[in-house]
Amino acid sequence: MTLFGLVRHGQTDYNLRNLFQGSSDIPLNATGIAQAHAAFDELPAVDWDVVITSPLSRAEQTGRIIAEDHSIPFGGTDARLVEIDWGEAEGRPVEEMQAAYPGRSFPGREDHQAVADRGYDALEALEQRYPGKKVLVVAHGTLIRFILSGIIEHPLPSIPNATLSLVELEDTTWRVRMIAGEEVDHEVKVISRDQNPRFIVEKSQLAPAEIAAALAAQDTGGETR
Repeated sequence: MTLFGLVRHGQTDYNLRNLFQGSSDIPLNATGIAQAHAAFDELPAVDWDVVITSPLSRAEQTGRIIAEDHSIPFGGTDARLVEIDWGEAEGRPVEEMQAAYPGRSFPGREDHQAVADRGYDALEALEQRYPGKKVLVVAHGTLIRFILSGIIEHPLPSIPNATLSLVELEDTTWRVRMIAGEEVDHEVKVISRDQNPRFIVEKSQLAPAEIAAALAAQDTGGETR
């Protein structure tokens, strides 16, 4: 069994300004650097064997900081871990673009299922490369959210910066043990690794704020404030 720790990168100025950044290569800001240093302060210690990151600078910066702080070997980057390409929304205000393109149907946007599928491809390839190891993967909010929501078969709101989620992979069995620092336990076995897609990610999962609002409404019995 290979254990994956999925970490979202620290904050960037695009995050701070609520702009779509996706495939745009935006570095960490001062808060993001501090978040990377503090990422594991409140979590149980795990002897991670290697850190692998997305090649985008905000993820690689976060991964290298964590690797250096915790004496974990840095194993390089994997292009399959890059964030979704938001097409024409890249660098634009979230509220403005969502009002103009309902359902985040931005021209040039990468297909949501394709994003999830390359995420699963990356983890399966890393499992073959590091069988039985503990692999820390530093990537991006939407990619991580799609990976997790596909496995647990439930939509998720936004994944906070510099938080840890845990996924176990053994043969064709996927198990989610933690989401953004909160313990869970959900296991799914797929037919084979040739099954594609492994897990279905719905288009409705593109907008995490809408998911968060829907979940909040469920928690309050449908009441709104």
